[in-house]
Amino acid sequence: MGTILIIDDDSTIQDVAEAILKRNGHSILKALDTLQAERYLASTAIDLILLDIVLPGQGGLEYLMDIRNRYPNTSVIVMSGKVRTDLLPVKKLAQQFGAACILSKPFTAEELSDAVNGALKNSCH
Repeated sequence: MGTILIIDDDSTIQDVAEAILKRNGHSILKALDTLQAERYLASTAIDLILLDIVLPGQGGLEYLMDIRNRYPNTSVIVMSGKVRTDLLPVKKLAQQFGAACILSKPFTAEELSDAVNGALKNSCH
């Protein structure tokens, strides 16, 4: 399985995602903001990033562009509970910025697992 970095300022979402993904055999790292995320990215091989769109400081989409430039082989799933991720313009924008998948919060265990498995296989829909 893979090493997944969860970047979200909501620790409850982090904990729920961690519990689901650990059950599926993944190793999990958690960051509340992009500064914490940078420390992990600089020192650890990350297979997948779960990235909240709305973050304090540097926003998620801005950070996504940064990740794409510096870590082009790392898959990224963007997620949000504040932005309607089911709207086609939002999906297209996230894909243009380099997201493999987009996930609405709150999510079910199945939705999260499907998105992660798809992103790791480069086959998100």
